[in-house]
Amino acid sequence: MQVTDVTPGTGEKLRRRYDAPVPSFVTLLLHPDRRRPDPGPWRVDLRVVILVGMGLWAVALVVCTVLLALGAVAPRAVATCGVGLVLGLLGLAWERRNRTRYRASAGD
Repeated sequence: MQVTDVTPGTGEKLRRRYDAPVPSFVTLLLHPDRRRPDPGPWRVDLRVVILVGMGLWAVALVVCTVLLALGAVAPRAVATCGVGLVLGLLGLAWERRNRTRYRASAGD
């Protein structure tokens, strides 16, 4: 079913109305089989995601090191940024070892 919405000054716009009755939240909890299927996973290059995260941790490390030198933050902030970088390195190692497996599963 299509309904016409008229917006002043912009003309007519067509929008689609959801024709099926919308089940309540409680109905969906009691009968999960009535839900629509979940969307598929996005295909992303994990190496890029991990490198961006590591870049952000590196910037935070530099900022925290400067702030530590000025006495504005505790050493724990610098250690947290260092651990973020180490975890990023572990993520890169995992990505390299499992690259073919997760890329093949993304194509399903």
